[in-house]
Amino acid sequence: MSTHQPAPAAEAAGPDAAPAPDPAAPDPAEPDLTDEDLDPAALPAERRRRAKALLRGSLRPHRATVAAAMTAAAVRQLALLAVPWCVQKAVDDGLQGHDGGALARWAAATALAALVQFAGLYGWQYWAGYADAKVGADLRERLLRHLAGLDRAALAARGHGDLAMRATRDTDLVREWVHGLAIWVVLGTTFLTVLPAIGLLDPSLLLVTLATLPFLIWVNLHYPRRFAVASADLAAAHGRRADAVADLLQLGTGLRGTGGHRPLVDRHHTASAEVTARTVTAARIEAGWAAVAPLVPRLAVAAGVGLGGLAVLDGHLTVGGLVAFTTWMAIVTLATRVLVDRLLERGQADVAAARIDEVLSIGATVADPAEPVPLPASGALEFTGALARRDGKTVLGPVDLTVEAGEFVALHGATGAGKSTLLRLAVRLDDPDEGAVRYGGTDLRAARLDEVRSRIAYVAQRPVLLSGTVADNLRLGRDLPPQALEEACRTAGLHEQLAAMPDGYATELGEGGTALSGGQVQRLAIARALLGDPAVLLLDDATSALDTATEALVLDRLRSWAGGRRTLLFATHRAAVLAAADRTAELLPPGRPSAHPEPVEALRG
Repeated sequence: MSTHQPAPAAEAAGPDAAPAPDPAAPDPAEPDLTDEDLDPAALPAERRRRAKALLRGSLRPHRATVAAAMTAAAVRQLALLAVPWCVQKAVDDGLQGHDGGALARWAAATALAALVQFAGLYGWQYWAGYADAKVGADLRERLLRHLAGLDRAALAARGHGDLAMRATRDTDLVREWVHGLAIWVVLGTTFLTVLPAIGLLDPSLLLVTLATLPFLIWVNLHYPRRFAVASADLAAAHGRRADAVADLLQLGTGLRGTGGHRPLVDRHHTASAEVTARTVTAARIEAGWAAVAPLVPRLAVAAGVGLGGLAVLDGHLTVGGLVAFTTWMAIVTLATRVLVDRLLERGQADVAAARIDEVLSIGATVADPAEPVPLPASGALEFTGALARRDGKTVLGPVDLTVEAGEFVALHGATGAGKSTLLRLAVRLDDPDEGAVRYGGTDLRAARLDEVRSRIAYVAQRPVLLSGTVADNLRLGRDLPPQALEEACRTAGLHEQLAAMPDGYATELGEGGTALSGGQVQRLAIARALLGDPAVLLLDDATSALDTATEALVLDRLRSWAGGRRTLLFATHRAAVLAAADRTAELLPPGRPSAHPEPVEALRG
């Protein structure tokens, strides 16, 4: 749709209204739902059915609010349509009849209708806005809760931008659909009230109105489509000229001495000429639209005034009735425009809902078992023939490794050997494609995810911090006293630096933790993991940004925290970590026997 001459939903038939604010690969025969401009008619029947079911389900908890918005919209529209009738009576009974009392009564009735319009419009917009906000919040919460439970493999085919679009643009399209539901009541009220009213005034006026409707529909169908095509062609021409300018600026100087810049200049001139031609075409269509759109209803009013004037002269129609007709004709014109826009856009909510449903249909590859078994409070962490594949390639294993309870084991190996992948298996961010990972003899896939992650904590190689304070990033919504935060940060060697900041633990970190250095981010992530009091702590190169002295301090405090009761498994290439560990294990590239334990003395020797 063009942005020229918009028809806001709340503006329908009245100028005073406010504007409305499966992990499996898809069937190649079906359209790509990631296409933002997907034609609603291309949506397969099954996906359309699912989309409509999602829309109905999203609306169901808020149907009372939507009903209230529809009722208020109907009241407002009836009051708006009553104004021309009140004016008609004021003209006929008051002015024509020289009756001051009648004039005062109908003036008061007009004022009352205006107050009812105000109340109806306020209620319509308030309840419609409330409903669309609640539906949008519910959908976003449902989407984000579902996405938060999905693992890397389930999301592998989805880009972050695409997923963000589902939670923003598509959700907003559904919100617009919810907000605009009351418009159908407004349109129905308008046509069902105005057309019979005009027919009662004079049948010839009704014929003029009905004869005008096909032309109004044609204008609002023909010009927007032509203008949209012309605008798209113009945008493409601008893109080609921008490319020509960029090439001329980047390459022209270097080619000037050889004369090779001339083709670039000619290319720019050709692109500029195309932009000019496309601009003229778009302007011509826009000018025609701007001129023709008001011409049709004005000709209808002219015809109505002529026929109505004759009826007034013959005594079949009053002067007030003629005034009412011209006002109702303007309302019908606007309502027709809004109706056409609504019909053209009727499938956009279906497409948006289908895209949302597609995300909600993605199944997690790492999920809770149907009948979970409890994990023991402590035990050895065992990798038995653990093998992982990604995109059909083996990225880890097979690995056989046992880390006893209370041990500090350092895992080392060449880049690409799969150290990070091994740690992810141990906290069920991924599951092995072959083999098993056990804790205390229990296969982690047999336990609830929450229980696995309460026993085993993971500090990623590149920790993620949220916008908010230091304390917010440590708590992550958990109810933890300040003393617990300080104790964890002391263990991570960070408390003294945080305490020295002007706002201490209330320091705002900014997006991504920009207020902290890389080493501080790593230590904050370690402290955050310690606050869960895990039995096993997995660290993925978590001291790589630390200087030697700070690293030694953190390692010493982690060993004290473990106290021979908690297990540390540290993927690293740092010599200090290898030296501090009880023992080391080397992880070799996939396909070769790996994770052979070596005594720490052998490394030192």
